[in-house]
Amino acid sequence: MGRHVEASGTTLDLRRTAQIAGLAGGIGWVLASFLGDGAVKDALLWSGAVLLTASLLGLGLLLVRSDFLALRLFIAVAVPVLVWGVFGIVHQSMSDPGLVDVVFGALVGLICAVRLGHRGRGMTRSTL
Repeated sequence: MGRHVEASGTTLDLRRTAQIAGLAGGIGWVLASFLGDGAVKDALLWSGAVLLTASLLGLGLLLVRSDFLALRLFIAVAVPVLVWGVFGIVHQSMSDPGLVDVVFGALVGLICAVRLGHRGRGMTRSTL
């Protein structure tokens, strides 16, 4: 049988990188809410969105523990597309879209901060 992802030695690095990117992106979105309209706010929102997308890509890569690279890449792309799709629907339906940005950024940042400080026992999962 082939080599599984948890045996490759890169899982922890990818997980930590995704968590740091999510934390930084979430902080950027929360900080942008305190600024008035301008170039700095736009830069924080765009850089935060890039970091949040990178975090979601990393999460998608970690969801599949298999050698099958096409499946891992498909899930890695599908997770951010799904999250940003739902975010876009909620963002457009709310009367105050800035509040959605703050809540989403704070939620992702908080989850990433908690998971970053947590040293799990390494749950075993079934593999394909």
